[in-house]
Amino acid sequence: MVALIASVQSVISVGLSLAIGLPIAGVLSRYQFPGRSFLWALVTVPFVLPTVVVALGFQALLGGLFEPGLILVVLAHAYINIAVVVRIVGAQWSAINPHQMVVARTLGSTPWRVFRTITIPTLTPSILASACVVFVFSFTSLGIVTILGDGSTTRTLEQVILRQSSVLLDFPGALASAILQLIVVSSALFIAARSRGTALTLRTGNSTRTHYSMGITSKKTGLWVFTIASLTAALVVAPIASIIWASLSGRDGFTLAWWISLPDSSEAFSRLGSPLHALGLSFVLAIFTALTAALVGGAIAIAVMGRNPFIAFLSLIPLGLSAATVGLGTLLAFGRAPIDLRASGVLIPIAHALVAVPLVVALAAPVLRAADPRRMLVASSLGASPNRAWWTAYGNVIRMVMLAAGGLAGAVSLGEFGAATFLARPDSPTVPIQISKLLTRPGEQAYATAAVLSVTLIIATLTLMLVVDRMNNKARA
Repeated sequence: MVALIASVQSVISVGLSLAIGLPIAGVLSRYQFPGRSFLWALVTVPFVLPTVVVALGFQALLGGLFEPGLILVVLAHAYINIAVVVRIVGAQWSAINPHQMVVARTLGSTPWRVFRTITIPTLTPSILASACVVFVFSFTSLGIVTILGDGSTTRTLEQVILRQSSVLLDFPGALASAILQLIVVSSALFIAARSRGTALTLRTGNSTRTHYSMGITSKKTGLWVFTIASLTAALVVAPIASIIWASLSGRDGFTLAWWISLPDSSEAFSRLGSPLHALGLSFVLAIFTALTAALVGGAIAIAVMGRNPFIAFLSLIPLGLSAATVGLGTLLAFGRAPIDLRASGVLIPIAHALVAVPLVVALAAPVLRAADPRRMLVASSLGASPNRAWWTAYGNVIRMVMLAAGGLAGAVSLGEFGAATFLARPDSPTVPIQISKLLTRPGEQAYATAAVLSVTLIIATLTLMLVVDRMNNKARA
């Protein structure tokens, strides 16, 4: 029954994500206009924000209009997954040669017929791929559903796994639920991989995709582009602005009291743990996760350079697992005899590293493969040893990639909610867990403190992602 409820809300989330994301993908991939690059980056912001922060943003923005339930959950899922649709479908859309459309129009086809016979068939594989990915993210949702859900129409298997393992201590039942979820997720990812493979068939002779974009040629087109771009910017910014305002407002209007009183708020929330302690713990965990995931992921990326399919397959296995399943697996593997690490505090970094390593490999491997191997040949011809020659060719790239990978892993750790829910001690919650707990408490101070913590996560996450993007660009240069 829970799987059916989760599937229904996931399908609705997919439909809304496509309805919002496809027009944005069309505008960003087909037209050149001022601010286009900024809008590309802005659309990615919701995807990298912690899920509990997004949930708080929608609660602050729309909580007065809608009760917790399906509507808020679906809206939040669509908000997070806009980037998935825009990136996957937009990459395919930008590869469609506009000359095909011009020829079709000169032969008498209407704009709708051109769209129906050329654009839609070309985009179908990428639309299916993005739909499957959005389905997976919505089906395995925990933070959004926990904060914005109503417990009946928005339940997911993640919640069932958490309850069975943490409350009922029914580990066999939790494992069965995790296996069921894994089957559904793996099936969706398999379909996405097959569809995405079809979507990548448009290539030029040198195996690189050609991108086409056009200028705005009419007032009608310009109005359409301006409308979509403006609505997109407003859609992305509104929940974030609502959180910022919640952290700066009180009964009498604007105030900095919530920020100033944050160091002293531990007394008000003694049973929940200190917010400052949660911040410190999250940043420490992010550092350990960044170091671990960068080292492990970097080593795997180097191995993948040698076209080792087995290592590549092993590194991608966690992508098919939800965060809750990773947390449950970490607890079962390292939380009991003969290896009981519960008191050591390393369970959360282990789980976060498992979540981040596939993303690190996905970031690092393409950059390393794109490095020029001729530098190694030149160094060898000048008498360098094999190791020295290899480092000459790839050393600078590896340094940049490792910094970028560490930043990405740190950002993942800061916002991770599912695995930490299983592994964090009640008296030492991470910031996402602290936010979730604060939102269950009545009173203005609890809500405002959650907003302050959320703004802190937004700043830290976006700063890390800017570092990742800059380091990645330097490595590719």
